[in-house]
Amino acid sequence: MKQIRKDPADFAMLTRGYIRDIRELSRRSPSAFQVFMLLTERMNKTNAIVISQSTLCQILNYGRTAIHNAIRLLESERWLQIVKIGTANGYVINSKVVWRDHSGKRYASFYAEVVVSESDQGRPVEDWDNVELRHVPVLQAGEHPLSTGDLPPPDQAELLPITRDEVPRVRDSDDLDLELSSTMAQTPRL
Repeated sequence: MKQIRKDPADFAMLTRGYIRDIRELSRRSPSAFQVFMLLTERMNKTNAIVISQSTLCQILNYGRTAIHNAIRLLESERWLQIVKIGTANGYVINSKVVWRDHSGKRYASFYAEVVVSESDQGRPVEDWDNVELRHVPVLQAGEHPLSTGDLPPPDQAELLPITRDEVPRVRDSDDLDLELSSTMAQTPRL
C-alpha cells in the first residue's frame, strides 16, 4: 500500500469533544478503533473511502468476523456511514468527528479513495501491466486539436440556404413599426 507522506499540509482534524469517545472506543473495541483509524488515515478530503473487508483483514491482521463486527459497531454508533456500491462498500467517516478540509468546512460529498488488494482481483498485479487500455485523448485548457489532414473538410454546400426565403434576415425597426400598426388596425375594438 502506498505510504502516506508526513506532510504538515496533509492532515485530518478531530473535534475535541469526540476525543474522549474515541479513547473509549479504543478500550471497548480495539478492532473497531483500528478500523476507524485506518479509514481515517486513508480517507480523501470528502471523508470517503472504498475498501473491501478482506483488504481490511489483511492490513489490520484481524479475522473476517472481527472486521465485520467492528464495522457494524462503527455504523451503529454513527462513527461512519456505509454506502453500497454494487457488492462493495464505501465508507463515509462522520464529518462531525473527523474531517480533512483546512478551512473548517465539514462536508461529505462522495468520491472515494479506493484501496484494493491483489487477492480481491481476478489476476495477479504482475499481469496488470499487460492489459492494453484504450487511449482517449483529452484537451487541456488552452490546447487546440491538430488536424492531420487525412480527411477532407466536410461538404459545406448542404449547409447553405437554398432559396432567398431560407436566408435569415434581421428586421429593422421600420419593418416592426409597419407590422405592429397593421396588426393594430385589424384588431377589433371592444
